[in-house]
Amino acid sequence: MVVKPISGEAKARVREALWRVVQEELDAQTPICNPERTKPAIVGSWSMLTSDSGVWDVGAHPSPELYRQIRGRLSDTNVKELLLAAAGVKVSRLSVSDAGLQFLRCLADQHGFFLLASEQRYLPLPDVGKGFCNAFERVTDPDKTGALRNVYIASDKSLVESAKLLEEAVDDELFGALLGIPHCCRDAYERFLPIAGTKQLDLVPLVLENTPGPVSYDSWLNYPAVYFGRSLLSFFPCTFRCTAAGAVARRTYRMLAECDEAWAVSFLDLQRSNILYTEYQGVHLFRQPLINGWIRYGPDDFISTEPTELAALIRRGDRLEVCGKRLANIYSGAERIAILQGEDIGVCVFFEISQD
Repeated sequence: MVVKPISGEAKARVREALWRVVQEELDAQTPICNPERTKPAIVGSWSMLTSDSGVWDVGAHPSPELYRQIRGRLSDTNVKELLLAAAGVKVSRLSVSDAGLQFLRCLADQHGFFLLASEQRYLPLPDVGKGFCNAFERVTDPDKTGALRNVYIASDKSLVESAKLLEEAVDDELFGALLGIPHCCRDAYERFLPIAGTKQLDLVPLVLENTPGPVSYDSWLNYPAVYFGRSLLSFFPCTFRCTAAGAVARRTYRMLAECDEAWAVSFLDLQRSNILYTEYQGVHLFRQPLINGWIRYGPDDFISTEPTELAALIRRGDRLEVCGKRLANIYSGAERIAILQGEDIGVCVFFEISQD
């Protein structure tokens, strides 16, 4: 979604208003009986505004009752986001239809969280080959089929108001903080976005390029798993080795497990996979590990986002040779049937077994 930024002066006024809200939050937490009125530490979602590490408050707990009510009625990703926001660890932003908004409002009344919807509506722009949307287009027709509204959800009314204001002001730094994104990942997003905007606004290749060292990467940070239904992260990490993002993923897992341990484990199971990313020829998940540079697979060991030409080649093959971040070969028996190479290829290895 490309939005024209507001002026620096207007953005400064937005930040000034936000800090006044933070000050009021601190004042509300300060015991009146304390003669020195020592300021407490900021807790909950507000703490992300002053945290360099991006570590979430560990004292919050999700609602099992809310989980039981929404599981199966929302996607796994949206269930996760709603549980975290209602628990008070972050602000979540969902894109929903008017019917979905009405459902969320009923939930908010029952469970005591807050939400605020954008006046504008947006049309998802699906990525070529991925069955996933990284971009949205603002539409003026409220009756446009498929149009969605952004909904900001949090445990505090001032949080949803601030989040809406910050996104509309295109202040990605402070808005990202309220979303629970670590500082290093917010900085990377700012750097990556102009480059990603020349294609489909997908940051996966840039995160991969920014990741130091050889394969494999931290499976807790397998954000590309979201193309196949769920991921513990709701943002692009700065690298696939980011310790701050890894802490977010682990704390998310522990919170989800409080509601349903088997469901939480399903996130981890999906993230323990290898991902062959392409910009326009689909994203492909391999359930088998990398062993000594090879992923050996059968017809039931991989999933593709769409039936592209590359998906058909993978199905013809039985082995993927991993030669680097941007280079892999597909084999069928002893025959190499495809060379995958270039800036639109990303080999994301999160599941490796060494037999040396």
